[in-house]
Amino acid sequence: MTTKELGKITFAEFGTNKDYPFLIGLHLCFKIESRGVGDGGKYTVNISPECKWKELNREATITKYIEEIDRILKDAKVNYVSELLNKPVEVTIENNTFKEFRILTEVL
Repeated sequence: MTTKELGKITFAEFGTNKDYPFLIGLHLCFKIESRGVGDGGKYTVNISPECKWKELNREATITKYIEEIDRILKDAKVNYVSELLNKPVEVTIENNTFKEFRILTEVL
């Protein structure tokens, strides 16, 4: 079952995951209705030297993630990740798991 729920961003940071320091990227949490949900690492990428990347695939993947973060910032009309806090969002939940979100650009 897929649902779309309105909410806001309650946590937004860019950096490494403390439990998995080889993952770097955007970490987001959302408040929807009376509960919170995290992005589950959707906007992170593995930068470990042990990761078996082909060079072009590695660069393309990292570029894709940076471009996605850039799109999120532009949609929110901000320059810094910290400015994403409290921005209105529509969060898609699929089978009780975070799938994606979008900034509600129409209300900014």
